[in-house]
Amino acid sequence: MRAKELSRLLHHARRRESVRLVSSKEFGRTTLLDELEDALHAQGFTVIRIAGEPTLSQTRYGVLRQALSASDRLGPQATPSEARDIVAIELSRSPNPVMLIDDAEWLDLHSAVALAPLFERDTVSGVFVTPPFQNLTAEQRVISHMLRAEARVELSALSFEQVGVLSQRTLQGNVSPEITSEIFSMSSGITGVAADILRTAQAAGQIVQHPDRWVSAERRLWNEGLEEIIERLLAPLDDTAIRLLHALSLVGDLAADEFQNFDPVSADKLSRSGLVTVFRDPQGRSRVSPRPALVADYFRQRPVDLLHIAARELLERFAATSDENSGSPFDLLALRADFHSMHSDTEETHNAGLARFLREQTEHKLILSGREWRRNQDPARALAYLDTLLQSGTYVATALEVLERTSPEAATDSELLQLALHEQILRQQGIPLPPRHSDALRRLHPSFAPALDAYDMYLKFGAEGLGDEVKQWLVDPGVDPVGFSRTIAAYIRTASGEMLSEEEIAESELSLPIQRVISEQSRLVTLARRAVALDAVEELLVDPLSLGPGDDPVPFLVNSYVRAQLLLGIGRVTQARQVLSQALSIGDLDLRYGALYAAMLRWSAFLHHRDGRADIAQALLVESHGYASLRGPMPAMRPEFGDALEVLLTGDRQAAGKLFFQESRECYERSFFDAAWSTARFAFQLAPSEDTLQMLVKISQKETFGWTGPLIDFARAALHQDPKLMVYLGELVTQSELTTAADFLEDVEFAQREAGLELEPDFVRAMSEAHQSFQIYREPLSHIVVREQVSQVDTLTPREREIAPLTATLSNREIADRLTLSVRTVENHIARSMKKLGISSRSALSAAMSNAPKSTGAPSADGTPA
Repeated sequence: MRAKELSRLLHHARRRESVRLVSSKEFGRTTLLDELEDALHAQGFTVIRIAGEPTLSQTRYGVLRQALSASDRLGPQATPSEARDIVAIELSRSPNPVMLIDDAEWLDLHSAVALAPLFERDTVSGVFVTPPFQNLTAEQRVISHMLRAEARVELSALSFEQVGVLSQRTLQGNVSPEITSEIFSMSSGITGVAADILRTAQAAGQIVQHPDRWVSAERRLWNEGLEEIIERLLAPLDDTAIRLLHALSLVGDLAADEFQNFDPVSADKLSRSGLVTVFRDPQGRSRVSPRPALVADYFRQRPVDLLHIAARELLERFAATSDENSGSPFDLLALRADFHSMHSDTEETHNAGLARFLREQTEHKLILSGREWRRNQDPARALAYLDTLLQSGTYVATALEVLERTSPEAATDSELLQLALHEQILRQQGIPLPPRHSDALRRLHPSFAPALDAYDMYLKFGAEGLGDEVKQWLVDPGVDPVGFSRTIAAYIRTASGEMLSEEEIAESELSLPIQRVISEQSRLVTLARRAVALDAVEELLVDPLSLGPGDDPVPFLVNSYVRAQLLLGIGRVTQARQVLSQALSIGDLDLRYGALYAAMLRWSAFLHHRDGRADIAQALLVESHGYASLRGPMPAMRPEFGDALEVLLTGDRQAAGKLFFQESRECYERSFFDAAWSTARFAFQLAPSEDTLQMLVKISQKETFGWTGPLIDFARAALHQDPKLMVYLGELVTQSELTTAADFLEDVEFAQREAGLELEPDFVRAMSEAHQSFQIYREPLSHIVVREQVSQVDTLTPREREIAPLTATLSNREIADRLTLSVRTVENHIARSMKKLGISSRSALSAAMSNAPKSTGAPSADGTPA
């Protein structure tokens, strides 16, 4: 769960370097120290464990006398130099000593003075565990400053993926994503709280073990066993702060500034206690909510007593004064700055807050739609309830009842089609449901029959690929009143490698909810392909899709999946991982897109593997096993991708490369060309060979991968040690090409050295020059490659031609502000413009633009002038 942090701590210990481990207690730092102690013992180190204690912080050498065997010689009257010599003598008797100091902020000052020189002289290395700097008192900051460290490791709240690892370890089995998402949102990523929720939920029978995984027996995991945990957290608070927290819990979240303005003193106490956190809602506004979110469950389940009434009255006052400031401006600003710094909007707390926010919105919508349907069981209310159930994770059990009670004869034609599609979804889950609504649709509204046939082809294509039956259907997909068959045909053509026009993938005006999502997939995939080919990925990434209250989460998941693919393609591994983590934290809330959710699990596993978190990667792959029967046409939607990753986690690159190569051939035969490219690329990186290159060549002959030809030539030059490597590098233009080429070169070099091949001197020099070029490219400003100068600017995109003239008089920040772009986007446009024109300075770029003849512009995606 903390494998990467443990690895870093061990690395520094082996180098005899001291490390500051910054973490609040609730993030599992003691457990990490226990694991570190075991690992150090196994590697031959002697571990001295010291724990600071508030009760000894004012006792001279109190902590050292308690921890060391020589405590009888360490009297309270000893000078710091005498104390230091006594400790040094004891350490000299132990091989490779490492000192682990938990709660280092509670060391007494004299102990810190005695220990500090030992770390500075490399007598001993240490790990000093302290809370974040802003949580320390003035004296504790002095002690922290004295214990100097060469490195720093920070623990933050658990991510969604780490909560999954914790769940699997605690329950000793695979866990459904609904449980992981609920625990993640309830615990806010706090290690001890997440473990307590798991333990008490298992004891209360709220989660039960099925043959393949643990699943929820109840929709919420609150139970009486958690009350003691929350009451321990609340114990240090006064009545006013508890009442404010109670009020906040009743509404779930409030605007952060208004919450702070209402009662600055109590808000500050709650922030310092760690019982509130700040996150951004889907519109980017800062909001505050209880932390852990379990606190809200505690207050909400309480009976309506005087405390509850007082909290409600506080909310009424808050509503009346939410637009007014309280307190003096100076004090308010000081408190607000501290309030926002204590628990900042980190990735983990943001994801936990957002997950909780969205789940509560969905539950509210589910209650309302369920109530409306039970009052009047007409088809319109049935569909509203069914669609909400799909987002809630409780679909199967209730949907069967809803469909059985909904009369086909009372439905309109489009309502009956949607009911028939829900029947299809349930049958996919193995429910033996008679096709009552499907048969009624074909009988009562035969013009809608092509829509049902289209959905059958959609499922068949995802499972088997572009087979003869699907090809024959594509010749004449039929016509239906809402354009459903047209949408499915466009999706299949797009997923099988065609580049359709905007008109062909445009959404129908009468489209259904599921139809809009399928159409959005086609649109996003098409936009992504064009962005890669035209080197416009940065522009496409500027405006990500947000998820608002009550929104269908599926478009957000689709957007996150495509966005992560693009980020990975231009080398932004960390951002890609963060995008997937946020999407996964919502949970698998829609059975229609289980293959998409499984693909994100596998991609996230791959990215965590690259980031050195093998335990998280393994846990994600185990979770993906629950979707082994689901398949789709896009990268990682097939379980074979996960199988190859599991082999990679064992360290056998050759075997993993063979599995990826085999999967690439399978995807190619099914016309899943995007998946074929991804797996062939991994196969080449893990086990470079001419066979894999030939597979890449076959894929490059498809329209959507025509841009990969120069990249494959570069890979072949590297594989065969061609000394003209830089010539091939000069043919690479786009970010995607250069990022992939850098990966190819590193992996080819690794494979050649592993095989013991003797590298030709000319090739070594060319490879060194290529690495240098890639390194320069990875810097934020520019990239230098060997290219002939281009005298015309027609190759520049419209945005590049807009930015280039401005470089003569404006800075990158000023250009970004003028054009409403990010500075990084401006930097990338300037770098690509210089590269295309073969120049290396801003003055030369602006001169080239001013001297160039007027141009009609670069061609657009459809070949017409821009």
